[in-house]
Amino acid sequence: MKSSNAITRIRRLLLSKKVGTFLICLSIASLLWVVHALNRNYKYTIHVPVTFLNLPANKVIVGELPEVLDVEIKASGLKLLFISLKNKIDEVVIDFNLLKNNAKSQAYSISNGNFSLQTAINFDVEVVKIRPDTLFFSGNKGKTKLLPIKANLNVNCLPGYSITSKIIINPAYVSVAGNSLDLAKMDTVYTYFLNLKDVNENFTSSVQLKKPYSSIIYNLKDVQLSFTVDKLTEATIKIPIQIMNNDGQENIKLLPNYVTIKYLVAMKEYESINTNSFKAIVDYQYIKEKRSTLSVEIIRTPSEAKIIKTEPSSISYLIYK
Repeated sequence: MKSSNAITRIRRLLLSKKVGTFLICLSIASLLWVVHALNRNYKYTIHVPVTFLNLPANKVIVGELPEVLDVEIKASGLKLLFISLKNKIDEVVIDFNLLKNNAKSQAYSISNGNFSLQTAINFDVEVVKIRPDTLFFSGNKGKTKLLPIKANLNVNCLPGYSITSKIIINPAYVSVAGNSLDLAKMDTVYTYFLNLKDVNENFTSSVQLKKPYSSIIYNLKDVQLSFTVDKLTEATIKIPIQIMNNDGQENIKLLPNYVTIKYLVAMKEYESINTNSFKAIVDYQYIKEKRSTLSVEIIRTPSEAKIIKTEPSSISYLIYK
């Protein structure tokens, strides 16, 4: 009975006006503290992706062009909260024509005046420090040349699927500047290695370009790589065998005179393939050498098809006098 009375007293105490008033005051105080904290200014470092335009001609950068700048900003807690919640900061473009430079030291300064951060984060903040804040170039003249880009790529499709187009790189060429000796060793620019597994749909992605030497500068950071993938179907076709290099002095009968080709083709290309899409031959030179059998060669195959089997792979023949 005493225990029941104690519980009743505690309930009354918790539900009393004094406790309710205390909780309301605590909530208001907490809210005011949060508002005060969000209104105060704080320093915070963000990582901003950057691309550069109009690089100095006939100059070689010392080190590497940064792809990301560490920018220390000062702003209210509320702004910093929204900035930190932003999934991705937009890329900032810096034009070398707008940068201040020291002609003697070949140094280009990145300052708040030529660094438009507001468009990247959608907030007006104070930029305290930028790292790196200066880019140095060598006065030694380099050369520039245009080189083709090649994908360093390994693709494994799911069973029954295959790449059904050429691998497209856009743009296909890149302007390369740098030390003359390093440039002389280059004839192709490669992407970073990309290993794709279990592919069953069209692929499009940006891929960065690899720099073989630190002195090398590209006019772009990455390229767009794409190719199409389609489900394959198995098909067979029977085509005649032709004799190549036949001088026509002998009547020759091939046994058999046709070959059956089993191949894989994308569903959408199935109807476009016919007997004219392939060409099978034997070489008359082997007949002159009086070989007993002739190897069948498929010298024309549509790019859309992948041959699985050719039957027969070799044939015999008769010569009529």
